[in-house]
Amino acid sequence: MKKAMATLTFLAVLTLAGCGNVTPSADVTPAATAAVTEKAEGSLKLIGEKTDAENVFDVVLANKTQKDIDSFTVKSGADEKYPSNMLKQDDSFAVNESRLLYYAPTSTADHALGNNGALANEEYTIKITFSDKKSAELHQFPFKDADTTEIFLDGDTAYIEYTSKFTGKKVSTKEAEKMIASTVAAETTTEAATESTTAEETVYTEPSYDEPVYTEPAPTYVEPATTQAPVYTEPPTEAPAPTEAPTEAATGCGDNFLFN
Repeated sequence: MKKAMATLTFLAVLTLAGCGNVTPSADVTPAATAAVTEKAEGSLKLIGEKTDAENVFDVVLANKTQKDIDSFTVKSGADEKYPSNMLKQDDSFAVNESRLLYYAPTSTADHALGNNGALANEEYTIKITFSDKKSAELHQFPFKDADTTEIFLDGDTAYIEYTSKFTGKKVSTKEAEKMIASTVAAETTTEAATESTTAEETVYTEPSYDEPVYTEPAPTYVEPATTQAPVYTEPPTEAPAPTEAPTEAATGCGDNFLFN
């Protein structure tokens, strides 16, 4: 889906820029194209390997990105991933340097020129990696519409400028590349949010399990019932027996005793 949206966006912007008309320009001839290639072959380093095979694209590239390019690779619509680096080890594509790119596409069956749908059928994407390890892509690279291209960098967006062989007009892919970057970023954000939501909905949280803790019951102490202290009751005291009054004889209190 991202690829389809990016392609439509790119082609729409190029059409507005005047690239929709594929009628060959009277100012651009096969002889002129051959002259450019012949001149480049004798003076420029190569990206890729020169070959005599059919359906090989060649185009002059100028690095105007203000960064050295350490990796350069091309992917066609038939490729699932980018092939290996087309630059030789320790051979960076330097700032302001021009090189001649040779590229043999994996499949060319649907890239024949001669109809208005030719540009729409081209599915070549170039990935470049700079010396600072940042990467950028050039979408819908117009191998059949350009002899010489200049690669520029605006922020993190790479784009090219070239003169169309079909229209003779100057073409810039800057706005198209920016729109693609914006579209892809928005789709990536949406997909990430969707995946996050889905993950949250499907996450199974295992119920927490607490290891049982054995608590020894505290001993219950029952205090024995208090025994009532014995109450001592003093036995009642018997009243003394009444004493008879002594008789006169006993006491000597009679008349006879005192006054005898």
